[in-house]
Amino acid sequence: MAAGRVEDAFDNAAIIVSTEQALGIFRELPLQIAVLGYDLIVNFLSMWYFWGHFPLILAFAVWAMFRHNADYRWVRNAVFIAGGLALIGYIVFPVAPPRLLPAAGFVDTVESAFVLKYSDSGLVNQFAAVPSMHFGFAVIVGVGLFRIVGGRRGATLMIFMPLLMLTSIVVTGNHYFLDALFGLPPAIIGMVLATRIERQRYVSRLRAWLMRTLRGRRPILGV
Repeated sequence: MAAGRVEDAFDNAAIIVSTEQALGIFRELPLQIAVLGYDLIVNFLSMWYFWGHFPLILAFAVWAMFRHNADYRWVRNAVFIAGGLALIGYIVFPVAPPRLLPAAGFVDTVESAFVLKYSDSGLVNQFAAVPSMHFGFAVIVGVGLFRIVGGRRGATLMIFMPLLMLTSIVVTGNHYFLDALFGLPPAIIGMVLATRIERQRYVSRLRAWLMRTLRGRRPILGV
């Protein structure tokens, strides 16, 4: 529904760029240029853009499902709710990523560093930039790891994963800073609703246990 809206995508990209310029945060190109001279960093961030998204989410899901099932269900619910909200954004506001802007100077580092390319698939929407769920899902998985690991290590993972993904999506020319900012609301809503579902599940289980316990009691006086 949105992938073919080329004119709208570039018009909306211009809105994003002009907004960032007004805010003084349109620094994606200088950041990319500063890193391009370091092949190891560029290749790592390009690989992370792919492997740190759905492959990592799937790996986390399989591990958590068998080892930490309650936390798995929480992350699963948060991801699906956030993803559903993001789909609305992609349809309503398609945006061309920086790497597709004509004569802007951005380099598509993923295209040059990775064998598998999003552009090779007809199932990929090239204009699904706002919100950035690369960032939004990284926030959710980071919080999920904190729930499981806890302590200083968990807190480090919770902070490090979104920051690494933010660096990756910007340096590779796939997202603007505002994309990541817009990725936060669906992620937060997803986590809040997942927490409510989780609490409701516990309440339902407690209610069911109480009902079974009360039904199982026999009257002492036969009344």
